[in-house]
Amino acid sequence: MLRMCRNQQLRRRRQVLLKQHLKQLQQHGQRWLQQVQQRTACCRVATKRGDTRRHLQLHNGSFHRAIAPVLVIAQCFSLMPVCGIYSPTARGLAFSWRSWRTWYALLYICSTAVDSVFSLNRAAHSLLDVRNVEPIVFHAGNLLGSLCFLQLARRWPSLMRQWSQVEQQLPRHQSWSHRQLLARRIQHVALALFSLSLMEHLLSIISAVYYDFCPSRKDPIESYLYSDGLQLFYVFPYSNWLAWLAKIQNVWLTFSWSYMDIFLMLLGIGLSDLLARITQHLEHVVQQPMPEEFWTYTRTRYRSIVELIYEVDNAVSGLALISFGSNLYFICLQLLKSINTMPSTVHAVYFYFSLSFLIGRSTAVLLFVSSVNDRAREPLRLLRLVPHAAYHDEVSRLSTELSADNVSLTGLKFFNITRKLFLTVAGSIVTYELVLIQFHEDEKSWDCLTQLPLN
Repeated sequence: MLRMCRNQQLRRRRQVLLKQHLKQLQQHGQRWLQQVQQRTACCRVATKRGDTRRHLQLHNGSFHRAIAPVLVIAQCFSLMPVCGIYSPTARGLAFSWRSWRTWYALLYICSTAVDSVFSLNRAAHSLLDVRNVEPIVFHAGNLLGSLCFLQLARRWPSLMRQWSQVEQQLPRHQSWSHRQLLARRIQHVALALFSLSLMEHLLSIISAVYYDFCPSRKDPIESYLYSDGLQLFYVFPYSNWLAWLAKIQNVWLTFSWSYMDIFLMLLGIGLSDLLARITQHLEHVVQQPMPEEFWTYTRTRYRSIVELIYEVDNAVSGLALISFGSNLYFICLQLLKSINTMPSTVHAVYFYFSLSFLIGRSTAVLLFVSSVNDRAREPLRLLRLVPHAAYHDEVSRLSTELSADNVSLTGLKFFNITRKLFLTVAGSIVTYELVLIQFHEDEKSWDCLTQLPLN
């Protein structure tokens, strides 16, 4: 009996010890599992923070960050010599005369000025016709545009700081998609236009090299390079290194001409986005009884955007005048040439693609820039929905400002860029075209006799 009792006690003790060990193992296992879960959670949070910081840097909703890639492309072609384009905030922007970007831009300006002098020299010793005036207008427009970009680069850091201050005062974006929208829209527009510009340039090379209707030299490539540097070879004998320099200069000029339009479009997108954020915020609360402080806040925010638009206009109005003036001239010239008989099918494809792209790009510039004026007047429609009980003096004051202000970009203060300008420009093109057709000669644009003799 005693042995049986002792055996039972031993078994009970063993069971108790096993239960205790099992509890300890469970506790250790739970602690270990919690530690693993905590470490996993910390890794996930750290990863999310890293992604968020990178996402904030790439798409923080600011115009400064959204336009940075486009400015980098411009600097590759010696435009907008600003330092710190990819800085997290606009405070990192700076302009320096000692920067290599500035010296690169000055080199381009000097080479364009020299090239313009050679074009003037060739025109002075030739008959005054369409083909001799066209390079003068092309060079003069690009030279003035490069000077305007250099002047804009000096004002860009302070302009972007003011732009950032205005953005910080506006209502925050509702979601990540809204924050990314401005950067994506700018990048998509720029990519589409750069691609079309490159396609146009490649078509011009193909039509000139493989379908040269009026060869200047035996080698088709040399003939193409010779035609690109006619103003130089009017003075100097032909040489390959000089021909390639002329071609590089031509690529610079072609990009600069297209970039003026693209840059104005992107500015229009950025400014209209600021006004759209004010309008979207009003749409959610305009029919609710809001206190007078809210309308004071809204009016001051709207006024800050308007003052920013005026500052931007002071900085880029010269570029707008050059852009619209050169586009008007080349549209008239291309429409005049469209009457001619094309020497080959490839020439016809390139010509009509170039004409369509020129008209489409000019129309896009006008529509994107005029959207600033359209967005500035949208809040006026919403103010009519304010309830009578919530109609304060600040609402009336805001309505008066919206009605009286003519918020738009201008062409050096000579004209306001609004949708009405489209009809004005179209009427001018028709008028000029009717006058030019009376003096037009079909053979003039494709006449080989006016080419310079071979060296």
